[in-house]
Amino acid sequence: MTKLREPLTVEHVLSQVISKLEEDEVKNITNKSISHFRKCSDPDDKDHNLHYIDAIKLDILMQRKSLGTPFIDNFSLTLEDEFNKVNVYENVASTLIKIGGRVGNLMDTTHDAMSPDSPMGKEISKTEKDQIYKAINEVEEKIAKLKLSIK
Repeated sequence: MTKLREPLTVEHVLSQVISKLEEDEVKNITNKSISHFRKCSDPDDKDHNLHYIDAIKLDILMQRKSLGTPFIDNFSLTLEDEFNKVNVYENVASTLIKIGGRVGNLMDTTHDAMSPDSPMGKEISKTEKDQIYKAINEVEEKIAKLKLSIK
């Protein structure tokens, strides 16, 4: 008996994708069997989940076969739907001020990491790289909010 899946879920998309592909194609691009992906497409099977890299590989295979990119389309649709649910947009001026603060933090973090007085001198340590990366993410989050607020 065929198990019904909620439309627009990863499990639904995966079940549609594997029905259009040959087992050897799936095995060649992902190094995993099609039965593994059948298990991943079962919404009740919590022990088997689709890995992001496998979804990318399956989308590449689908695109090569001129069958579209169902995972990226689903991902985009899901994100767009979530963005449309956001009812409260921050004030543009407030967001810009927050971006300025985050950029200042990024500049300070980077300056400190490149200082001759830092743990590795002018070389940037792994810990400092991590701190810089986190500061960049903070700036990117605020820029994303700005984009939403002027949409």
